[in-house]
Amino acid sequence: MRRRLGLRLGAAFAGAALALAACGGGDGEQGGGTATSSGDPVKLMIIAPVGTTGANHPEMVAAVRAAARGVNERGGIKGHPVEILHCNEKNDATAAKECAQKAVDEHVLAVVSTVNGSGGIMPILEEAGIPAIGSAGIAADGSELSSDVSFVVSPLTFYPAVCPSLLRKAGASRIGLVGYDLSASDRLITMAQAGGRAAGAPINPELRIPITSSDLTPTVAQLSRAGADGAVLVVFDQAAYAVIGGGDPNLRTCHAAGTLSKEYLATLGPAADNLVVASAFPELSQAAEFPELKRMISEMDAEAAGGDADARAELRDSTETTGAWLSVQIAEKVGNSVSGDLTTKSLLEQLRATKGLDLGVIPPLDFTTPNPIPGVERVFNTTMRGARWDSAQHTFVPLGPETYQALDLLARGAS
Repeated sequence: MRRRLGLRLGAAFAGAALALAACGGGDGEQGGGTATSSGDPVKLMIIAPVGTTGANHPEMVAAVRAAARGVNERGGIKGHPVEILHCNEKNDATAAKECAQKAVDEHVLAVVSTVNGSGGIMPILEEAGIPAIGSAGIAADGSELSSDVSFVVSPLTFYPAVCPSLLRKAGASRIGLVGYDLSASDRLITMAQAGGRAAGAPINPELRIPITSSDLTPTVAQLSRAGADGAVLVVFDQAAYAVIGGGDPNLRTCHAAGTLSKEYLATLGPAADNLVVASAFPELSQAAEFPELKRMISEMDAEAAGGDADARAELRDSTETTGAWLSVQIAEKVGNSVSGDLTTKSLLEQLRATKGLDLGVIPPLDFTTPNPIPGVERVFNTTMRGARWDSAQHTFVPLGPETYQALDLLARGAS
């Protein structure tokens, strides 16, 4: 499976036991198109794994390059052409730290998108005062969610709070949960419980399984006997697939977008059609409704036409591609607002003072006010959408036009 970003989502709250080790090393690849602006170049770095036996994200690297191509066609950031550096983490914790040090040594303006499950990157960037924009937020040390140089815009860590509402939207009336029997899973499960109360569907039954479980047939049977027609999944990889394709045609399931392989879901056939996901961004098929999404696809097309095979349409994903592309948009928009010289320090200061930042696909961002939930202070977007799997199209399609405010759901569920 090529993409399993969401598999490591559990690392944010469940530690190394649920994390896939991600990333490593640096190859210093450059891209982003031909610069058309004047001034000294500025460097942006993406840290993400490619070419490994584990999770790989070439589509994110392509999205950052495509975005930089567009920035340079518009004149750069404050007249400075943009160069893209890619540091390949190679799924190695030591090499991940080497990537962070490379960002320091290369004097990058910012790191735009980081996929890192092992942790250790943010402390190095923080010491150097380098902003990290659009990190995945799945590092096992939790630093991406708490470091004051981190600006996270994908709220996937809140997916359990939104899933009950999505399952109700999909037609479920009694919602259960399948999670690991680890204390480290408690926070995700607690969010699901709050989300269930807020949606008027308290979680019942709540089933816990060993992380080593391979046969989920008894678990699916338990859900059926309890009368559950929906289930929030706080399990990953094969355990999640086993529940989704577990043989109960009436059971709707919910997970986080980016968690599950489209290639594997396609092998499940119509059995996967009851799957819904909580998504950070609109689906790519909604480009007609979102001009900025349409522009992203156009820039990706230009990058593919320029010879970047990783930018081709079949590799694009509404979660990873859009998130990486938006990271560069933030660097551009905020960078152009800097007074005086554009430096790493001035960009970080401007980011911290930015509010009302409109990216066109998510609500305006306010970087001046940290998230009120301890441990996830640096998640600045908590609005999510729903999508459902369509086995005929082998992709996700919008569940509906609604958006869901994770913080509101958590607050209502806790009251």
